[in-house]
Amino acid sequence: MNIRLPARIGAFACLGVAVAMAARALRGTSQPTEAARSRPETVAPADPLEARLRRCQQAGEAAGSDRDCLAAWAENRRRFLGLDRARPAEPASSPVMDQVAPSAPAPDTGPAAAQPQEH
Repeated sequence: MNIRLPARIGAFACLGVAVAMAARALRGTSQPTEAARSRPETVAPADPLEARLRRCQQAGEAAGSDRDCLAAWAENRRRFLGLDRARPAEPASSPVMDQVAPSAPAPDTGPAAAQPQEH
């Protein structure tokens, strides 16, 4: 059996499908749908940070050197990472810990304490 003929048929079939899909994609993007035409073009964001981020997104490469955009991105990172929440203070000593903890300082167990001292 000759394998060349089925391989050619398969290759032409794949090529035909690819061309048909490309033509459909190019033809379909030129006209917006009815739902896209009915909704407003821009919706004002409720959060001022979101408005700044959208403006920076539209600025493109120029936003990389804009101080306002850099500050907006830093604020967005801070909010995303949850760094705006108050950090808990150091744990206060509880009555249970006061009972367990010794009141006198612990004896020195360093290297100098391990060696006998001669007088």
